[in-house]
Amino acid sequence: SLLLYPNPVNDKIYIETESEIEYVVVYDVYGRYQVTVTPSQQGNLVVDVTDLKSGVYFVKVVTENGEAVKRIIKG
Repeated sequence: SLLLYPNPVNDKIYIETESEIEYVVVYDVYGRYQVTVTPSQQGNLVVDVTDLKSGVYFVKVVTENGEAVKRIIKG
């Protein structure tokens, strides 16, 4: 299970999962990478998206058990 909040987001995305997160990539609607995060520890992760412009983005979360993509709106 994967929980990603808040949505819409202003500055930080919180990601909670029971699996170990390998990395997270945030990209825009054109597929251009905006933010890449590789966690330094196990557990939940906070991704800083303060520098992104307002709009729609996709967050790809890759874990030891697979990957998931969620849509977010940056306010």
